Amino acid sequence: MNPFKIPDSCPICNHIATETGSFLFCRNPSCPSKAKGAIKVWIARLGLLHWGDALVESIADETGPVQSIADLYRLSVEELAFHTSGVKMAKKCYDVLHGAKELKLEVVLSGLNIPNLGLSTATDIVVAGYDTIDKIAALTPELLDGVPNIGAVLAESLYDGIAEKLPELRALDSVLKIQGPIVGALSGMSFCITGSTATPRKRLQTMGANAGGIVKESVSKGLSFLITNEDLSTFTSEKAKKAASYGTRVISEAEFLQLLGGGV
Repeated sequence: MNPFKIPDSCPICNHIATETGSFLFCRNPSCPSKAKGAIKVWIARLGLLHWGDALVESIADETGPVQSIADLYRLSVEELAFHTSGVKMAKKCYDVLHGAKELKLEVVLSGLNIPNLGLSTATDIVVAGYDTIDKIAALTPELLDGVPNIGAVLAESLYDGIAEKLPELRALDSVLKIQGPIVGALSGMSFCITGSTATPRKRLQTMGANAGGIVKESVSKGLSFLITNEDLSTFTSEKAKKAASYGTRVISEAEFLQLLGGGV
């Protein structure tokens, strides 16, 4: 049996691959495969309906009209119609996309497909005071290392990822309304989600963040509430057990959506 040889270049664009932890990354910002992947991550982060993988593969082809996330917002209904079943579906895609153009900075950061930069970590960075694009651009590994929950190794990785995606971030700033800290239904509150949900988890996290909430990936003292659709009499997940031990408020997905719609 021949030993597996770790590739030293990207199979799509032949750019040199770099190893980070257990993963290999293509650092070529113009790699067609990376562009498609980044767009899919963005769509998943925002939970955009009708924007399936087939549509992304079509519009983000090497000869397609979309080569970056920001390009999505420059598409016309007519251009989308060429890549969908027709004008009716194209209009739905257009309306869904442009109906979610006011986004918190941490949501935008977590949607840029930067390794190890999920919504919880992005929230930590913004809450630490790096709440504008210019402040994000001025971050150094040392400053990132000073953010709660970010150590030296992660700080180096995040610094590299942010530096690579900074042009994309600035491009998005020209087509979106990117917001810093805002006052909303969940301002000053933190939440965590566990178990299966009817609404995609990333979509729920984004909705909560855009309402001023702070996204957490784990349960600890001080958490405002845990969202779960579990039978509260069983508490089978570790997060649910911790919430019970801390006396954390536990609410259902439906109750969470009610909070977003009607205030806390």
